[in-house]
Amino acid sequence: MSLISLDQVSYTYYGRKEPAVSSVSLQIFKGEKIAITGLNGSGKSTLAKLMLGLLKPQKGQVYLHNCPIEKYPLPEIGRKLGYVSQRPYQMLFNTTVYKEIAFGLKWKGKTRTDTYRLTREYLEYFDLWHLKDELPYNLSEGQKQLVVISAVLVLEPEFLILDEPTKSLDKKRKKHLQSILYNIWSRGTGIILISHDRAFIKDFQGRRVHMVRGEVDCDES
Repeated sequence: MSLISLDQVSYTYYGRKEPAVSSVSLQIFKGEKIAITGLNGSGKSTLAKLMLGLLKPQKGQVYLHNCPIEKYPLPEIGRKLGYVSQRPYQMLFNTTVYKEIAFGLKWKGKTRTDTYRLTREYLEYFDLWHLKDELPYNLSEGQKQLVVISAVLVLEPEFLILDEPTKSLDKKRKKHLQSILYNIWSRGTGIILISHDRAFIKDFQGRRVHMVRGEVDCDES
């Protein structure tokens, strides 16, 4: 059974004539690695938002665990599907880097000891622990990206959707990200990577879904 399923899904933004996503059908299974590629405007980010229930399809249906996604409240979707947008600064809202990572753990009911341990573990992995008391908005774009990725990864979602996660990262941090993505995938977490980074996609070595003008042009393993 698929984890996420799209059945003839279409979506057109207000004021636009051409659909951003047009009659897309996909089956996404637990534990898969998928790279979604395509030029700017090909519908990649819109497709991700439809999968997450952030946009409602105007035609067709999105399913999560074989149930229409609109049946789930957004917090429940967030527990199952972790999402990092290509504008990470829009996802930051706490007063320190530490609190940004710890927030979701506290909400999940983790003890203070476990919250500290896991928060430190992820921040140290990305070489961010020394910034734990900093205001997230004061960080570089690459650092903000890593803070948001850490805040999502620490919650251990069933599937992780990353929209252009390497765009503000240097070579060293790309390597770190590549390593941690492989590690979480090997533990059973599925990953959807939306990216223009050809080298990163090549090393990612997953199924590739290529978008052209809102449609799936090819879908290959």
